[in-house]
Amino acid sequence: MTVVLIPKGGGDFRGIGLLEPFWKAIEILIDRRLQVVEFHDCLHGFIGGRGTGTATIEAKLAQQLAHLEQEPLFETFIDLKKAYDAMDRERCMEILVGYGVGPNMLRLIKHFWDTALLVCRAAGYYGGPFQAFRGVTQGGPLSPRIFNMMVDAVVREWLRRLLGEEAARHGYGAAVRELMAIFYADDAILASRDPVALQRALDVIVELFERVGLRTNTSKTKVMTCVPGKIRTRLSQDAYNNSREGMHANDDWKKLRVTCDLCDMDLAAGSLPSHLEAKHDVFRSKVINQDLLVERDAKVYHATASYDGTFYCPVPGCLGKATTKWTLRRHFGQRHPLDLVSVPGQGCYPRCEGCAHQVSPLATRHRESKNCREGTERRVQHEAAANSARALQQQFTAYGEPLERVEVFKYLGRLMAYDDNDAQAINTQLKKARKSWARISRVLRAENASPRVCGMFYKATVQAVLLFGSETWNTTTAMMKRLEGFHMRAAWRMARINKPRRNLDGSWTYPSSELTLEEVALHPIAYYVEVRRQTIAKFIVNRPIFEYCREGKRNRGSSPRQFWWEQAMDLEAARAEAQASGDVAADDSEMVE
Repeated sequence: MTVVLIPKGGGDFRGIGLLEPFWKAIEILIDRRLQVVEFHDCLHGFIGGRGTGTATIEAKLAQQLAHLEQEPLFETFIDLKKAYDAMDRERCMEILVGYGVGPNMLRLIKHFWDTALLVCRAAGYYGGPFQAFRGVTQGGPLSPRIFNMMVDAVVREWLRRLLGEEAARHGYGAAVRELMAIFYADDAILASRDPVALQRALDVIVELFERVGLRTNTSKTKVMTCVPGKIRTRLSQDAYNNSREGMHANDDWKKLRVTCDLCDMDLAAGSLPSHLEAKHDVFRSKVINQDLLVERDAKVYHATASYDGTFYCPVPGCLGKATTKWTLRRHFGQRHPLDLVSVPGQGCYPRCEGCAHQVSPLATRHRESKNCREGTERRVQHEAAANSARALQQQFTAYGEPLERVEVFKYLGRLMAYDDNDAQAINTQLKKARKSWARISRVLRAENASPRVCGMFYKATVQAVLLFGSETWNTTTAMMKRLEGFHMRAAWRMARINKPRRNLDGSWTYPSSELTLEEVALHPIAYYVEVRRQTIAKFIVNRPIFEYCREGKRNRGSSPRQFWWEQAMDLEAARAEAQASGDVAADDSEMVE
């Protein structure tokens, strides 16, 4: 068997086996017989009705659910070193027996593995023949299913150890908040909101993969801490003092004008981050607010009243003041939650277990008051912000080696960001589409192709690149304008009649976008994105994580934003289509049996 070595970059190669037609036909027959094997819900690779989109949307919704509930989510992207080439064949045969593979199939597979001689070919040159004792043939029709069965066995044992027999047999269900696993061939995500649980899960999965000959590549395995965006917290001491002196930073910020360092464009200060993302592909990194991480014993400050009865805050550097003893204690609860205040005549009251404000022991109905309810919500809100800041300092290890933490990771060809911002993913696909369009447009122009033929080539090549992963995008109006802009410029280039024309005075006349798109047999880009989103909705609509997302409510202090499930899609039609496809699949399985 000839193994073609395809360069992967960095001096590495991917070996693709060229099988004999007769053996390839046998593998196809075996693969069809093994289609009755049901894999765990965690697996998405090489399974009918699933793919990169279904794997990505589950990871996306897990991140957005944690964002909605103001909790950090820890994700580990596992990379197995030479997975297809390093798999232990003896262990694999034992797993196949456990899955009910018959003796004739096992004998055929084992005979091929034992007798196959391999010859590597690169750049037209052939190496010497050798025999492989590990791995499966990359490029073989049966190899993905064999590898899936091995991964399925590992995953079920992993879940049995962590969540019990029910999760191993039927999926993790309600435990999706505690632990989530997504496997696509040799690419995997482990996600949890508990760093201790995730480290234990990572140690167990690494050990189980070692038992089947697969070693985790620590240099390519990454960790991403997903934080729930910006949570409003108390003003900094400087901002609070400025507000007490009549200076309002927010109003000044809205009026402030700045100049972009990259293009010298003058714009509002609040628009600078989005301008850098859209025009220059520059994204902000998460900075840890050290004020949220302060942990110390409480200090007791003694307050005294002035001649007019006003109480001035005794904390050095604070300009706060109060007219009553109660408002002074409330000021400490909101501005100085780590400290206590002793008021003349009343002393130092204990803290309420709910709102953490100092309350008189005689105030028995304080917990029922509106002030306590709002204070409790505010305390939970500030604790969520502190937990997010602490989460960014969390580290994970594999084989005792610390794993690198990243803010953006390319998973199954789609960029995933720690802050759930899809602008970087969309910009990346736009860049790739522009390069693809630059190449194909020259060919179409040289061939003098008609607008409709150009549109067909555009959809098959450029648009497929542009919209890769778009079914999982969380698009804003600005993002859609960028996509539609590229789409329309390409349509104008392909059109012959309905295209922009320059007038004698130097101005331009632009035709109707509907007429231009009709001439090249295309739809607006939003139409294609909605169709792809509807396709993935058919899979995710009945998943437990989707129900949790739909039922969730935005917590106090979260920045307003749009979630994936709030975009345009017909969920009822998706449920009906999912039900119909499930019935058809059940009928097909009965026919196979």
